[in-house]
Amino acid sequence: MLQRRKHVMGVIATALVAVFLLGSSPAEATVVVSLSPANQSVDISDGTATVDIVAVIPQADAIVSWGLDINLLGSSVSVSGSAVNEPTWTAATGVDGDGLAGLVPSPPGTAIWSDPVEILLATVTLSLDSLGTTDLTLSDDNPADLSEGFALDPPPVGAFADVDYVAGSITVTPEPASLALLLLGGVTCLSRRR
Repeated sequence: MLQRRKHVMGVIATALVAVFLLGSSPAEATVVVSLSPANQSVDISDGTATVDIVAVIPQADAIVSWGLDINLLGSSVSVSGSAVNEPTWTAATGVDGDGLAGLVPSPPGTAIWSDPVEILLATVTLSLDSLGTTDLTLSDDNPADLSEGFALDPPPVGAFADVDYVAGSITVTPEPASLALLLLGGVTCLSRRR
């Protein structure tokens, strides 16, 4: 009997250690923010291109506001404007004033979540400045100022969701007519050499 009691106590102790090590609460969900289309190639003659900023927001991390920055690594494009997706969000300007911030519309509604589908946060218009590729990255460099990051509901000060940002790129290509003329000139030069 004593042997059996020791065995049962050992099983219970092992279970308690496993619960402690694995954690008794579910894992935190993460908001995933990306660009759509993530990677695009555009003709310079178009003058501008647009890219949507979208998010998948888990129900466990329902948010009441968001703010972020788009960073350009390259010189082929520049940001010429942005528009927050209203009426889902009410546009707000953060301390950095880039216009990429949104609040749950007033009067105060419920927090917003979208999992498993994407929800549109904003659309950014890019000016096509020169040929080449520019990497586009998203970030919330300073959520402590309460104008960037993804604020949780209920919103105690400083409570922000974990966010994974997915980068993208835009490649500006020559217009087809210019490319055809360049190819024709190359062929002409080669045929004259012969």
